[in-house]
Amino acid sequence: MSDPDHIRDDFARLVRRPDQALDLARAALLVAAESDPRLDVDGQLHTLETWAATLRGRLDPGWNNLQKLARLRSFVFEELGFRGDAKDYFSPDNSLLHQVMERRLGVPLTLSIIFMELGWRVGMPFEGVGFPGHFLVRLTGEPRDLLLDPFNYGRTVGEDDCRRLLAEVTGGRLEFDGRLIASVTKRDMIVRLLLNLKGAYLRANEDESALAAVDRLLLITPDDPDQVRDRGLLLYRLQRHGPALDGLTDYLRRLPDAPDRESIEAHVATLRQIVASLN
Repeated sequence: MSDPDHIRDDFARLVRRPDQALDLARAALLVAAESDPRLDVDGQLHTLETWAATLRGRLDPGWNNLQKLARLRSFVFEELGFRGDAKDYFSPDNSLLHQVMERRLGVPLTLSIIFMELGWRVGMPFEGVGFPGHFLVRLTGEPRDLLLDPFNYGRTVGEDDCRRLLAEVTGGRLEFDGRLIASVTKRDMIVRLLLNLKGAYLRANEDESALAAVDRLLLITPDDPDQVRDRGLLLYRLQRHGPALDGLTDYLRRLPDAPDRESIEAHVATLRQIVASLN
C-alpha cells in the first residue's frame, strides 16, 4: 500500500517532465493509485512489459508496421480479450488503468493507452488523437496515416466514420473539421483521463474523488478557470466553506466576464455569510 501523499508527489513530478520523457502508462497508473492505494504501479507496468514481450516474440523482424498492426490487433482483442465497455461506459473503473487491465474492459482512451503502450514497445509509431467524445490512435509513417479505434477492436476509421462518430457523440452540434483529428501530447491524454474520471465520479456522486481528480488537473493546468471553479463548487458541496469561498473568489478574479458570474456571485455571498457566522 502506498502513501497517498507520495502518490500525488510522484504524479506531480512525472507530469512536469518534457512530453517525450513522460511515461504515459505510469502516469495513468498513478492516477489510478490515488483511487486505490493498494495498487502496485511497478507490478502493473511489469504486466505490460510481459505482454509486450509475448507480442514481440510473435513478430517477424522483417515485418512492416501494417503487418505488426494485424498481429497487435489479434493479440490485444482476441488473445488478451480487451473490448469496449458499452454496458457500463461511465463507470470510474473504465478510467482506472489497472481495473481496465484486470477486467479487459475500458473506454476509448484507456484502451488506446494500452494499445499504444504495447505498440510503442514493439517499435510502432503511434500517436494519440483527441477526437471529441471518442479517443482514437494514429499510426504514422505509412503513405497515408491510419486512424484506429481501439474501442472497436482497433479497426481503421476514415473521414466518413469520424463524421458519423461526431454526430453520435455531439448530437450534430459540432461540425467535422480536420483539426479534430490532430495528434495530441501524452500530457493532453492524462488531462483527458482525469476529466473522464472527474465526470465518472460526479455521475456516481463521489464528490471527494471528483475533487481529487480536479486537484490533479490543476497540477497540470493550474490556470484553467473551469477547474478552479469546479474545485470551489466541490468544496462547497463538501461543506469546506472557507476553501470554497477562496476558490470561487479566485475564479471570479481570473474570469471577470464569466458567463456564470451571477450564479457564482450568489454562492460567494452565501459562503461569506456562512464563514462570518463561524467566526
